[in-house]
Amino acid sequence: MLFVSKNKELFYQPKSIEDIIGQKHLLHEYGILRRMIELRKPYSLLVTGEPGIGKTTLCNILISEMNLPSFSFNSASDSLQELKQFISKAKDLNQCIIIIDEIHRLHRDKQDLLIKGLDAKSFILFGITTENPYFTINPAIRSRVHTIELVNPTSIELFEGYKKIVQQKNITTINDDILYKIANMVNGDLRKGINIIELLDIYYKNIEITQEILKNVIDNNVSLASYGDTFHDLKSALQKSIRGSDPDAAVYYLAQLIATKDLITISRRLIACAYEDIGLANPDLCSRVYLATQAAKEVGFPEANQILSSIVIEMALSEKSSSAYEAISDALVEVANGNIQDVPW
Repeated sequence: MLFVSKNKELFYQPKSIEDIIGQKHLLHEYGILRRMIELRKPYSLLVTGEPGIGKTTLCNILISEMNLPSFSFNSASDSLQELKQFISKAKDLNQCIIIIDEIHRLHRDKQDLLIKGLDAKSFILFGITTENPYFTINPAIRSRVHTIELVNPTSIELFEGYKKIVQQKNITTINDDILYKIANMVNGDLRKGINIIELLDIYYKNIEITQEILKNVIDNNVSLASYGDTFHDLKSALQKSIRGSDPDAAVYYLAQLIATKDLITISRRLIACAYEDIGLANPDLCSRVYLATQAAKEVGFPEANQILSSIVIEMALSEKSSSAYEAISDALVEVANGNIQDVPW
């Protein structure tokens, strides 16, 4: 969890599992990572999640808490020879962990080397990726590790975490109202909020932080300060407008989401909406939605605005069907309730 320059001491660096903000699904009393630490029994992991969420920090804390040897490897910049050296050294160390950042960038020869090492139990792998591992990671690697996903902390978790940071740093000029505002405006981006707190501490150290000062500090990419938690409400409003066949409302809410510059989240919501609300009524449109979101990612903002607007209007005007969504939802409930029939021969 970073925070400005790698050439100087980090503004805030979690030291223990208790300092991690969010991720309660992994760190509660019976969470798998907490059990891993308590039993000191590491297991190879694929750690996935959005940029800035703390994947590398979490891996480093796991290693520190278990007091185990480790090596760090970057898929984008380090060589095959370096990976071979790490694996060779790891064989001589008990429960040595190799952290591989951007593991989705690994070339085939490096992946093959990992598979052999995992089979021989020469090391424990902590692979880190921002991509969907089911699309980007070799299935042979996935089958040999356990995949965990880090999720964006809630606004309340961020507020509590930021408050703890401010107390640890003895910052007295940032009150709870400002911290709550920051927690709401960053849309779950842990790193962005910490960077804002650092900027306030550096440039307004002896000044009581007001809403006006905060507004002057934040960049245009964080433009949801007036919406608070409604970033999630905006996503819902966009989908409901499409579902209700209201193109004007859909474009209006799309424009507010575009102001966040969060193209990945917008794309995910549009793809989900296409298959949930349009589905079998217009399956060709579902494919076009995916292609449109890929095109938007390719060109980026502001050119993506027209692409997103066009596809959202088409979605709103399309016929709708939620039958596929309802069918699989009902089937999943049956399976969850144990209503599983024998497979016929």
